[in-house]
Amino acid sequence: MKTPVSIVRCETYDDTEVLNGLRRSIDLIGGIGAMVKQGDRVLLKPNLLLGKPQEKAVTTHPSIVKGMIQIVREAGGIPSIGDSPGMGTCFKNAEKAGIKRVAEEMNCPVVELDRPVLPEKRQGKYFKHIEIDRTALEADVVINLPKWKTHGMMLLTLGVKNMFGCISGPRKALWHLKAGEDRILFARMLADVYRIVQPSLTVLDGVVGMDGNGPGSGHPIGLGLIMASRDAFSLDQIVCDLLKIRRKSLPTNQVAFEEGIMGDGPEVVGVPVDQVRIPKFELPPLYGLTWGLPFFVRVGLKSALTSKPSLNEAMCVRCERCVEICPPKALTGDGEALVFDDKKCIRCFCCQEVCPEGAISLRPGWVLRIAGRKR
Repeated sequence: MKTPVSIVRCETYDDTEVLNGLRRSIDLIGGIGAMVKQGDRVLLKPNLLLGKPQEKAVTTHPSIVKGMIQIVREAGGIPSIGDSPGMGTCFKNAEKAGIKRVAEEMNCPVVELDRPVLPEKRQGKYFKHIEIDRTALEADVVINLPKWKTHGMMLLTLGVKNMFGCISGPRKALWHLKAGEDRILFARMLADVYRIVQPSLTVLDGVVGMDGNGPGSGHPIGLGLIMASRDAFSLDQIVCDLLKIRRKSLPTNQVAFEEGIMGDGPEVVGVPVDQVRIPKFELPPLYGLTWGLPFFVRVGLKSALTSKPSLNEAMCVRCERCVEICPPKALTGDGEALVFDDKKCIRCFCCQEVCPEGAISLRPGWVLRIAGRKR
């Protein structure tokens, strides 16, 4: 049986329009009553990557969160909002993104996902010792609220990737260090996190997305869509269809295909794909991390065959957030200059992800520049 993925038009973040769009998208896949029961503790997991204003399209929009609080309560659920951002805290980022205001207006608690535990019963297929936040594990229902954005390492950050926020901040860097240089290995870790957390519903904020230098410094782009599914792998596939790229271009999709966890595949309900394809969307530069080449060849051609972080010194304000988050300590700074150690760099692109000024972008190696943007 195919998994329903709903597509609904929603052109603005007007509270009423968003609430109607959310209801429509969820009703098309069975309704909120199929997922939330009276008295259920419901964790709403938005994307709160950085503390930036909502118009920058870095975080899940407050109106999406507000609408979901109302819908969950109508079903008898008890909602809370939680995340563990890559930089900053959930509370500070929620305040800057406008979500704290919504939380206070709706009398809904904001929870920092900073209590990691090793799940006793749920384990990943590849990684058996992934520590997940206790709140996410103890919730009766997790509702995943990702933002439609590009991502320098994983191409796009959508439903499956958003569950990475259930790992507490400091441990994210360790996972980037462990799996960051091989994006398929990293995708397997993300798939394991998703399966451990087991969100009951994913609702994608695609009213205004981000293309270009995502996930923190790209360009807001009006998409006019809300999408929903009970399976984020299925939803992520349909996003690829809307962008007219191969489904396997997204590493988490590739892992799902390899593992045979897609079932009979997704089925679109609501607006047909052909009516809402995205005509222009700037994806981040293609970079290959291994290309299946022997190790001794990869070492010699690493710079040619991969993208690497590139600093725009004129845009850099020397905040050194990149230095702080770099897993292999390939970045050093003295308050005046930043130095990249190319040999240490594992191509996890955490530095690019957290740069608040967009001063770090990805520069493809010369082989990739010659090969062009093939996907």
